[in-house]
Amino acid sequence: MSRQLAPITKFLVFILTSMAAIISNDTRFLALLALLSMLTYLHPKVKPYIPFLGLIGCHLIILYLFNPSYAVSLYHYDISWIYDFTIQDVLYLLTIMLKDIIILNFLTYFIISSRPSEISASLAELGLPYRLAYKIGQLFTVVPTYKKTVLKLKQAAAAQNKTVSKRTRFHFFLSANQHHALSSRHFGKKSHRTWYANPVLSRLDYLVLLLALFSVIISISLIYINGSRLWNPFI
Repeated sequence: MSRQLAPITKFLVFILTSMAAIISNDTRFLALLALLSMLTYLHPKVKPYIPFLGLIGCHLIILYLFNPSYAVSLYHYDISWIYDFTIQDVLYLLTIMLKDIIILNFLTYFIISSRPSEISASLAELGLPYRLAYKIGQLFTVVPTYKKTVLKLKQAAAAQNKTVSKRTRFHFFLSANQHHALSSRHFGKKSHRTWYANPVLSRLDYLVLLLALFSVIISISLIYINGSRLWNPFI
């Protein structure tokens, strides 16, 4: 995935792989899909996001504390490991962790490797009203715009030997956003528009989409192969 894919391709890959991860509880398949999701880090802009590790950890802890005996009842077997923590708990939490990794990796790839205009184009291509698609795309400019605003304020204040409070920064940022909203109030009068950031799909796009669709087919097929969504190695 080091080569640039079309924005619509990246979005559909995220949707399809997320569906595959949600449908199946086969740890073997999820481990393979999670490994493939690591290919997203081949893109120079995509790097492991440390806060996501904390988010995944909190998710697993909450799941276990909410119902510690759920894994035992799920696999219909009990092999104690450390105190009341069983091998079944390890397998269940590993399965959930793999699902989180798959979804977050492909989501990160779509967002980080796409410009706001590409995100808007992808959503509009799938049938979302273009005004709403445009606004969603603009949400991803909030953080970069805020950083640029703060930098300009700091430079202006430093030239006058002054400091800028956080309240001033935020007020200035809101004023700039309000001006942008007013300037785009009458943006577009027709129900559709063209998007310059939505290129024609290449062979690579079709290949990646085919693989993503294939992951969904495998996920559904495993339900019939295993007899359920769950892969139970303890039977």
